[in-house]
Amino acid sequence: MVDAADAPAYLAKNLPAVVRLPGAAAWLERWSPEAMEARFGGATIELEDAVAVYVGERVRRREGLAQAMRRVRAGDRALRWKGLEFLSRVPAMRVELEAAPAPHRALLPAGSHGLRDTLWVAPARTMSSLHHDGDFDNFNLQIFGAKEFLLIPPAYRREVYAYGSAESPVNPFAPDLGRFPLFDGVPTMIAALRPGDTLLVPKYWWHCVRAAEASVNLSTHFAWPGAPGAWDVLSGSPLVHRSLTVVAAALKRRGLHGVARLGRELWRAGYTRVVPRVAPQPREVG
Repeated sequence: MVDAADAPAYLAKNLPAVVRLPGAAAWLERWSPEAMEARFGGATIELEDAVAVYVGERVRRREGLAQAMRRVRAGDRALRWKGLEFLSRVPAMRVELEAAPAPHRALLPAGSHGLRDTLWVAPARTMSSLHHDGDFDNFNLQIFGAKEFLLIPPAYRREVYAYGSAESPVNPFAPDLGRFPLFDGVPTMIAALRPGDTLLVPKYWWHCVRAAEASVNLSTHFAWPGAPGAWDVLSGSPLVHRSLTVVAAALKRRGLHGVARLGRELWRAGYTRVVPRVAPQPREVG
């Protein structure tokens, strides 16, 4: 746990840190499952089936927000995220967040840009895949309940058996070393978050998230002037991956997001044709 004043030093070194934000209780209470149901229950949101598959394969469906919040409280694990990125689906939520910004926004460096907020709601004992967020740092505020983030430094792409550009088939909380022997000995860090904690997930750090109990958190991805470059951050990664990643990051910095997205889609289409699919481990949460 570090003070807010120390967060810039961790950002500059591309290292994770947990920051405690005092005095945030009133803001946090407004975003509990019960409070969201009361204010936004009539909205329709997008849900994701709780199957261990990669991003491009996930099955989604729509449901009323009130029903989704009731599922969360009942411990229904059929749907992993109860409202994946649903800020974009419920404009009233975004308006309210802009009117009363989340307390972790105070941690953003001067000149931060490309901000992207995602509100995550997860039932107890659900889990994400092991992945990284690319060329963006991420402040992740725990609003309600408890979550554990397992983090792995960027250089261990080979050892996590990266599939595609940013995902891994390994369950790092219970790795199958028979299938993934290189994962043995990979250094991991675990951050256990409670309401009011903010975790800095630095760019390109692998992370896997599991909800110890029904949970709400808000992540804010951002870029900032003077951030460590992709080439330096990915030191130790395979040269081809490192080089392509630097090119993609440069396109985004120049505002050429469409070009970067098209390149990513073309690359993924070719990748999935050439590289055999690696079946992910089940998302088993004890």
